[in-house]
Amino acid sequence: MRSQIRTGGLVIGAVLIILALHVLWFIYTPISPGRPIRMDITFGTSAWKISKTLAKEHVITDAPAFMAIALVTRRARNLQAGTYVFEGRHYPFEVMDILFHGKSLRYKITVPEGSDIFAIGDILTTTGMFSRKEFIHTAGKRSTAEFFGLDAPTMEGFLFPDTYYLGPNMTAMEIISRMVGRFREVYTAEMRARAKRIGLSDSEVITLASMIEKEARSSVEKPIISSVFHNRLKLGMPLQSDPTAVYGIEGFRRAITPGDLRRKSPYNTYLNKGLPPGPICNPGKDAIQAALWPTETTHLYFVSKGDGYHYFSSSFKDHNAAIARSRTSARR
Repeated sequence: MRSQIRTGGLVIGAVLIILALHVLWFIYTPISPGRPIRMDITFGTSAWKISKTLAKEHVITDAPAFMAIALVTRRARNLQAGTYVFEGRHYPFEVMDILFHGKSLRYKITVPEGSDIFAIGDILTTTGMFSRKEFIHTAGKRSTAEFFGLDAPTMEGFLFPDTYYLGPNMTAMEIISRMVGRFREVYTAEMRARAKRIGLSDSEVITLASMIEKEARSSVEKPIISSVFHNRLKLGMPLQSDPTAVYGIEGFRRAITPGDLRRKSPYNTYLNKGLPPGPICNPGKDAIQAALWPTETTHLYFVSKGDGYHYFSSSFKDHNAAIARSRTSARR
């Protein structure tokens, strides 16, 4: 009898050791699906169903082990609905941090409003996760925008400026997914409905918002600048926005010259009527709201005062007078 008990104890002990080794192997072995995997998690999706999907797509190796860890760490009930992308080699705890929006990931970055994909590439390079060139290449492809269901030539405009927590093994696609997810939280159903009412597509709204973001330093002026662009669009006038002329020039920091305004580019609104083919930066919420709800004005022109604010005019004659005032102020 004692021999049977001892044998049973040894068997149970061996099983427990095997299970412990399996869990340790699972925890400390990163795995990659080998390609971008997009997961759309709706509200109410169970942690077990997500665990099985992760295992099926080779994001993790063992659904029961993942579920057990999620239960032990009390993360199974903290799921956030949204779109997630997995591509890099991740440890299970990294996957949990991504899924549960944990803030224990290694890197914290802040993307300012008005940053373009080149500036974001500079910011991400400081983490050492991958090269600036890799991010810009990924974010600059139409196929990436199509992967996220966006009707846009690149990811420009849809990488929402905010603070993000990133893991050491995240890829460019995974980081882009985070930023697009935040954009979709900010760009509400009310905004989409408003875009339809004023005859603009979502992509056109973000394109207009990106121009407003680049032109305005004051949030107070954003709806007024928006009114100028809306008024010009209604009259078929070129938008003549200086920042559009230099979009795509990496590292552009100097003052814009008359020569720049003659630069041949599909984005240059001095040479091409209507909106550019896509956004020229990633606008914040204020600029998006301004694009959708412009102030009612008759303004068709604006020129910088040199202090971050602008003179607004409804006629070319008044605009020329405003330019003269601006130049006089600059000489003082």
